[in-house]
Amino acid sequence: MKKYIFILSAIIVLSSCTKVIDVDLNEANPVVVLEANYTANDSTVRLDARYTSNFFGASTPENINNAVVTITDQAGTSTSVPFTSDGHYELTNYPAQFNTTYTLSTIVDGTNYTATCEMNDTIQQLPLYYEFFEQGFFGGEGGYLLNLIYQDPPETGDYTMAVYWRNDTISEGLDSYMLNEDVLTNGNVVLRPFITEYFKINDSLRVELRTIDKKIFDYYTELASLTNPNSAAPANPEFIWSNKALGYFSAYGYSEQTTVIQ
Repeated sequence: MKKYIFILSAIIVLSSCTKVIDVDLNEANPVVVLEANYTANDSTVRLDARYTSNFFGASTPENINNAVVTITDQAGTSTSVPFTSDGHYELTNYPAQFNTTYTLSTIVDGTNYTATCEMNDTIQQLPLYYEFFEQGFFGGEGGYLLNLIYQDPPETGDYTMAVYWRNDTISEGLDSYMLNEDVLTNGNVVLRPFITEYFKINDSLRVELRTIDKKIFDYYTELASLTNPNSAAPANPEFIWSNKALGYFSAYGYSEQTTVIQ
């Protein structure tokens, strides 16, 4: 989810007598990366800010600790998001208003990066359902597959992201996030399996069904496509932040279901 791919250029110079290869690997100027979430369920705004690192560098990305971060609601009221530590900014006890748009502003070295996101109503899940599959049915050793179930609202334009935890450990990797838009499922009961891994007896599972902004749906869809080895040449997804900062700002609420494989 936090993978950004850059393309470096090489300049090859050929002389008439001998072939001289001159590879220009000048480091690109660091780019600001802002990854922010506003979660309605715990009324907390979180932002991580850093610079990109050199493609070949061994050092970790540099945190941005001097940003000025504010969130503004639809009524125009701005609230500061305080710095905590190591490039992390966090505002607690900030109650969400659904079906409204929030603007997050991050000023870094005099440049203002802004992003907007709509906080949409949550969609309630039905109880989780799991079923056993023999070895090799979906590949692997076999086991239990977990199914997400929910009733899609009758209105069109719902975008969701489902994320699961296994024994209190969140699923990792873009392929484990299940995205859906209701073009084909509007008003219907949706049942979709998580096919990224099998589960075993006594596994404790928790699923969040996040109702997300269309921009966030498009961002993750494009990012997953760009990091797929079978897709076209790598690039970066469309910018969500102004002034070409990388990253995203997602404001969302979620419904939750838990189960234990028995």
